[in-house]
Amino acid sequence: MQCMMDDQNDSMTACVVRLIHNYSSMNFNKFKELEIHPGQLPVLINISRQEGISLRELADTIHIKPPTVTVTVQRLEKAGLVYKKADASDQRISRIYLTEKGKNIQIELDLLFNENERILTKGFSAQEQELLRGFLKRMTENMRQEKRE
Repeated sequence: MQCMMDDQNDSMTACVVRLIHNYSSMNFNKFKELEIHPGQLPVLINISRQEGISLRELADTIHIKPPTVTVTVQRLEKAGLVYKKADASDQRISRIYLTEKGKNIQIELDLLFNENERILTKGFSAQEQELLRGFLKRMTENMRQEKRE
């Protein structure tokens, strides 16, 4: 199942699995140091991009079920990275914000992701990077479409 650069017979799946495995291994210690579980990243990143997002909006944005988002937000809250505040116009809606600690961790994550991107794209031209980005987005959308059907 290992994807070798010189073996064109490897499946796309084998190559993706190898990439994910190596990417996760490369970041494992940093996530551990920051006390972040990789599954919490999409939630944390999207809260930082849109402070005051509701649980429902967050679930819709990252395409996961609201109960899963709720559990993740509760864990991030317990870790002191986020806090919830009732919406000013509708008290039934909770808005989510980063704490100071959460903002500091987000800065660390941004630095890590920038370094990761530098490592991943070493030797790729700008055009190749753009093509790859497009292919990955299309693959992700293909999986989302398949999930909906």
